[in-house]
Amino acid sequence: MIAHRGASGYAPEHTLASYKLAIEQGADFVEQDLQLTKDGVLICLHDADLARTTNVKEVFPDRATERDVENTGMKKRGWYTIDFTLGEIKQLDAGSWFNRANPFAANQTYVGQRIPTLEETIEFVGARAGLYIELKEYPFYKSQGQDVVTLLASVLRAHGLDKSRDRIFIQSFSKQCLVRMKEVAPGYPRVQLIPMEEPGREDSRRITAALAKEIASYAQGVGPDMRMVNGDADVQTLHKAGLLVHPWTFRGLTTASARRPLEEKQQNGLTLRDHIIDDIQRFVGFEIDGGFTDYPDLWRAAMGTKIKRK
Repeated sequence: MIAHRGASGYAPEHTLASYKLAIEQGADFVEQDLQLTKDGVLICLHDADLARTTNVKEVFPDRATERDVENTGMKKRGWYTIDFTLGEIKQLDAGSWFNRANPFAANQTYVGQRIPTLEETIEFVGARAGLYIELKEYPFYKSQGQDVVTLLASVLRAHGLDKSRDRIFIQSFSKQCLVRMKEVAPGYPRVQLIPMEEPGREDSRRITAALAKEIASYAQGVGPDMRMVNGDADVQTLHKAGLLVHPWTFRGLTTASARRPLEEKQQNGLTLRDHIIDDIQRFVGFEIDGGFTDYPDLWRAAMGTKIKRK
């Protein structure tokens, strides 16, 4: 069970509070999305833009820039990590937004949470869980002259993690990124997230034997959007190519920015809690090898609870 951005259904994503709760709820692995600061430090943050999960607009109101981070051909105004030093980013409150967005789950201890660096996270998690690291915006950082793959490999090596590689997965939506990872540090298991982010890869929106064979040439696993998995036949297609299968994300009808109370009833008659548990149980029945969830305790519950459909 992989805690998606930590226990992000209960705590502000990619904070030590979220990672701590994920470990307490029994996560096998804790996920870290990585972005890069102006002074070349890898930090744990999902968005390249700091605005959604911090108070950067209030602290640095005049520091917005226009960048094409997602390689769409169109620049977008934002407060991007690449334009701020680590010292500046450490001034930001990365927890209060969660309380405002989710008053039913608010916790005063989340106020003032900071964005952790990868190194801080490695030290904090220690041997209590594995690290499931995602390299974000690889083409963008490459266009800025930054080789985040080499930087990541260097950080892992500095912490002795080149000797405990069974505790680490490296994932990306970018095939180019994972091929580079295979060149730089081939010992770490690599997972291709799909659909791929490369332009023209609409074929990666459907699970096929050809796609599985391609991915198996440079990766050990695949992380499909769970909506792409229509049953055990899709999982078997990936398994036949020798790939681990880790779908994302088991969180029901919530999103990272819009949570709902777990006891709220859904249209199918189940509570949100039971809906998430039901989804996990169905996919485990498809024989997936693991999966990402924002609610680690519900994954554990799914392993020992039968849901009564109404």
